[in-house]
Amino acid sequence: MKPKRLAAKVLLGAIVPVGILVVWHFASVGSVVVPSIGAVLEVLAHPLREPPALDATSLASGATISVLRVVCGFGLAAATAIPIGLLVGRSRTAADMLSPTMGAAMVISPIAWIPVAIIVFGLSSPASALYGDEHWRYGLLDQLRFAIVAVIWLGAFFPIALNAAGGARRVREAHIEAARVLGAGRRQVLTKIVLPSAAPSIMTGLRVGGGIAWRVIIAAEIFPGTRGGLGYMIATAHEQASYEYAFASILVIGAIGLTLDGLLRLAEIRASRWQPKER
Repeated sequence: MKPKRLAAKVLLGAIVPVGILVVWHFASVGSVVVPSIGAVLEVLAHPLREPPALDATSLASGATISVLRVVCGFGLAAATAIPIGLLVGRSRTAADMLSPTMGAAMVISPIAWIPVAIIVFGLSSPASALYGDEHWRYGLLDQLRFAIVAVIWLGAFFPIALNAAGGARRVREAHIEAARVLGAGRRQVLTKIVLPSAAPSIMTGLRVGGGIAWRVIIAAEIFPGTRGGLGYMIATAHEQASYEYAFASILVIGAIGLTLDGLLRLAEIRASRWQPKER
């Protein structure tokens, strides 16, 4: 990209953020609700410092807990949704049996499942399952509450599964027949034809599911019994009127979400490189 074109692109992209900062600055003058930019930057500059007025961990610890929860829930969703999606896409029987339920469940907000997850799992976690009453000694493992992971899984599962199914349906039958004529078995057809052909759609589903998982975690971390995470910090900061920590958490959420989306976008581009050549 030419330097002038790059500079113009950077300037255009900076218009909205600069405008937001200007509005933020004037909104914070004399306000007891909107913190100043300097106060928020002070929190961001010391991510390992525990908030003195909040019953919460440091910003860095909260971000780590939130990311770990999302990784577990999103990873579980990908591991279960991709095989089921491919099955639905390649089997008419499976499609007739599962597609109506998947389509109906997808339109339900994942946040609506939070009360159900709390009823089913309570405050249990891997630490409580493995160590019983001593679970509190294993802080990070205890923070992986099954209810939170389940809600994240539900949020990411359906877009991944439906995109995988759509990709599997679009596989050209001529390619499959040609592979079979050459002696390929079911496993080879799946790994050499179906998966590569469906990969772009699967990556689109992963990107959508990853975005939903990251949005859901903030709401899920507010449920009773949660003791960490960025969502918990936002809720606690609001209760104690320490709004600089709420704003700092929101900025960290945006930065991590942007990074997650960027990584999945790169993977999506890599998985789709063959499409222009194939056409």
